[in-house]
Amino acid sequence: MEIIQDQFQDLAFWRALNPDLSISKNKLRCDPLSSIDDRLLSNVSDTLWQDGYLNCQALYTEQELLPIRTAMELFHQRQIPQAFIYLYDETWTLFLRARALLSNFLGDNYRILPHFWAWYIEPGKGKGWPPHRDSADRSVIALYGQEMLVSLSLWLPLTEATPENGCMSVLPLSYERQYDTPISAPSQIPLQDVLCLPAKAGSILGWRQDLFHWGGRSHASATKPRLSLSLEFQNAALDPLCEPLFDPEHPPTPEDRLHLILQQFEKYKHIAGLSDITSTD
Repeated sequence: MEIIQDQFQDLAFWRALNPDLSISKNKLRCDPLSSIDDRLLSNVSDTLWQDGYLNCQALYTEQELLPIRTAMELFHQRQIPQAFIYLYDETWTLFLRARALLSNFLGDNYRILPHFWAWYIEPGKGKGWPPHRDSADRSVIALYGQEMLVSLSLWLPLTEATPENGCMSVLPLSYERQYDTPISAPSQIPLQDVLCLPAKAGSILGWRQDLFHWGGRSHASATKPRLSLSLEFQNAALDPLCEPLFDPEHPPTPEDRLHLILQQFEKYKHIAGLSDITSTD
């Protein structure tokens, strides 16, 4: 790995590495995605409540994705873990632009959970995470006779995600509800019930946190890498699932971002196959 401990704790290093991106304490300001309208929300609401996932295709333009994707390509060349992309304001801004989608399901005062990741899967060489639920707890509660969503994970592909390069797959809730007992281990998932979710660059996929989902393996026939981001959110009217929670317009300070990124490495090392990031090898 080309970075050493002193470098990855130095914000000046990260600013110089990607000078076209910003690392600041400023409030995020951006226009909401105009493509998230009432018709889209109605369509994705049906699949979320019925099957546990949502699929919004091609919401962002190539111009909006390019700066972050370019930085992640540089990380890949320099053997820098992709999660460091969350140091940059622009990464948090991408998700803020989807606030109409999140507010629709989690309320206007939704908050960001301290859980995130970024992937660069090389053609024919890598794979996504294995089948898992983001949370074993119920993702929906009944309140005043109505169901309320507790939390939601969003996944944003920066390149086209295809069956060949490792797109996402899910076990739809409508299938799992028909089983005599809920799935307790990935090996119990009936293969014929799996739903593959190809996605264009700039799409948003999302799921309840009790939904089984996973990323595929990149096949030798893949012609492009799969780059993607994920971030988790919760309904702020409910007790925090994990602290600290963050206001979407006020993401963690740059110093806190560094701390959180290091926490992600420790949290996900068992699932991401990580080595020691302080290594100079």
